[in-house]
Amino acid sequence: MDLKELRRLPMPKLRDVAKAETDLQGVIGMGKEELIKAIAKAKNIPYDVSAKDVNAIHSIKHDIRELKKQKSELLTASGDSKKLKKVQRKIKRLKRLTRHLAHEAKTAKAAQAAAPAEAAAAPAAAPAAPTETPPAA
Repeated sequence: MDLKELRRLPMPKLRDVAKAETDLQGVIGMGKEELIKAIAKAKNIPYDVSAKDVNAIHSIKHDIRELKKQKSELLTASGDSKKLKKVQRKIKRLKRLTRHLAHEAKTAKAAQAAAPAEAAAAPAAAPAAPTETPPAA
């Protein structure tokens, strides 16, 4: 089980996993990300802190849905063009923000994956110290 699978699980199943497969205490009082982090630590699954904030993107998408409802109401009811343009601008800005957050998470994850690879390759690629031969007597 990896981090992605843990994030997909609902809270009751996460609690079951924590109780059955780990010896964590206080599982009932934990939030989802806190519980995922604890399970990952107990099972030695790498937990990337710089992953995208799922809750932030979720709340932004919720706001976009609400604005789309407002937009459809404006189109059917009054047709007020100024309000319609404001709502459309807000939707556009929020969509751009979600794409930006997803891109940041992707680049951070790639950087984290590259860092251990570079660290492992660095000692092998380091030139060996030249050994000096003692002068012949």
